[in-house]
Amino acid sequence: MARHGFSGVLAVVGLGWGDEGKGSWVDYLVRQTQAPWVARFNGGPQAAHHVVTPTGQTHCFAQWGSGTLVPGVRTWLAQPMWVDPLALSKEQQALHRLGITDAYARLTIDPRCGIVTPFHTSLNRLRETLRGADRHGSCGMGVGEAWHDSQRGTGPVLRWQDLQAPRLAQQLAQIQADKIAQAEALLQAAPAIAPAAQTYLHELQLPHLPHWLADYYRQMACNSGINTAGPECLHPALEAGQTLIFEGAQGVLLDKDYGFSPYITPSSTTFASARAVLAELPAVPLYRLGVLRAYSIRHGAGPLVTEDAALTAALPEPHNGQSVWQGAVRLGWFDAVAAHYALQVSGGIDHLLLTQLDRLTGRTRIPVCTAYHNTAGQPITLQTPQTPKQQRQLTQQLAHCLPHYQQVVGWNDVAQVPTGYGAFLADELHVTLGGLSYGPTATTKQLFFKS
Repeated sequence: MARHGFSGVLAVVGLGWGDEGKGSWVDYLVRQTQAPWVARFNGGPQAAHHVVTPTGQTHCFAQWGSGTLVPGVRTWLAQPMWVDPLALSKEQQALHRLGITDAYARLTIDPRCGIVTPFHTSLNRLRETLRGADRHGSCGMGVGEAWHDSQRGTGPVLRWQDLQAPRLAQQLAQIQADKIAQAEALLQAAPAIAPAAQTYLHELQLPHLPHWLADYYRQMACNSGINTAGPECLHPALEAGQTLIFEGAQGVLLDKDYGFSPYITPSSTTFASARAVLAELPAVPLYRLGVLRAYSIRHGAGPLVTEDAALTAALPEPHNGQSVWQGAVRLGWFDAVAAHYALQVSGGIDHLLLTQLDRLTGRTRIPVCTAYHNTAGQPITLQTPQTPKQQRQLTQQLAHCLPHYQQVVGWNDVAQVPTGYGAFLADELHVTLGGLSYGPTATTKQLFFKS
């Protein structure tokens, strides 16, 4: 790290289903390394990275990097990011209320970043509403709809660089027409139409939206103070030998190619996107940090083999409650099988960072899932899927898995964790334990490595 002579990139990736505590670690690493930049390299405005400062300031980061509460730290949204300008405005206002009056000036956006519009959001919510009990657990923010547009190649896809184009209103009108057509087709095929779904169609049909959005987007791109630049904006920091923090979003188990379909995100959530961004920079070391909670968590639908209702009730999530779109938060015991799979598909890590250890303090024994069995007691292994069909089959396989637990000695004093529970998990996963977090702030973390 910078104060120890490290020059390069620390990439922070979640190895679970999201909600691992990535933002909290990014805030800590920025403070420790004096990193001048945090680069967001995947996902969009649905990050929800919760940070609490030592002085009690709290913010749930959506698009800004989670180091923004540290004065002067800048954010770069790299090309794989999807940007929602309306959500940017809301987050800037929230940061301003915290005293961050220069949030826009500290934000730089790659001109190639895709744009998520309200048309994508409304169609996303209509589609998810029509699924009824079979919802996928979408965040309801339209990122997937925008991403699928970029893959179809049949309609307009806005980029940040397009927000100053003279034909912006016409392009937005084309997106609106495309989303209306998709919505009407979905509603025609639906056996029963929820009133909420009809509401989203009405939102899509508002005639004034393309011109209003064009004016708003142009004002933000030209007059807000937000900077536009590609990877070259990081060159001075790299030339000065400084550390950069790359902040991932969601979790590896939600990856578009390796996650458990259909409960997945449209972006790559492994280190792949970080490597793609680094390929456009001068040769620089990449240090891979994988984050997991001391227990499992999943917000929304999808498999969670170690789910435990009693644990969910015992450890309420004050900042991560019931969501209209994702549903309820579910907890389970640490799942080493799922973590092994995440490590396998993401290519491994250099260090493991554990969070939320304070919440398990005082338990005599803590179950850790070390194997999956089927109902006949036979062991089950998770194979890396090569096709979307195999992804769906993997999800079906998890629905019938039973966890096999090993009981690990608990602790009353967190000083026992590094040589006890933390060491056990690191050994079980065949990784190096890099850090432990015993609370939400930077002062409640312990780092073991010096780079």
